Amino acid sequence: MADLLRAGAAMLAERCPICGLPLFRLRSGEVVCPLHGRVYIVRDESEASKVTVKGVLEELERVAAQRIAEAVRDLRGLGVESIGVIRDWLEIIERAERILSIIDAGRQGSGEKQARREGRDKGVGG
Repeated sequence: MADLLRAGAAMLAERCPICGLPLFRLRSGEVVCPLHGRVYIVRDESEASKVTVKGVLEELERVAAQRIAEAVRDLRGLGVESIGVIRDWLEIIERAERILSIIDAGRQGSGEKQARREGRDKGVGG
């Protein structure tokens, strides 16, 4: 955070919906989180909860990838036990990716529903 302030970024009152750290506005106007650099703009609590879940699942994928790498290194020495560990972590990654794709599909689907609603309000399609 100190580096961002020294670089001229302004600390904002808003917090990152994923990690809770204060957000910063760079000189370019871009708003960033000091921890992961990404910022999600949310309109309501349901979007905030989806973003939080998405952030947690992405972090879970990173941790799982690290654990798989460790198990692969151990595979040379241990054998069968590491294979089971790798299988378990791969299942975790697969489930996390499935949930993330459902969240993304829901987000796209809600945009399509909104467009259909707006079309119906104007007397188009439906």
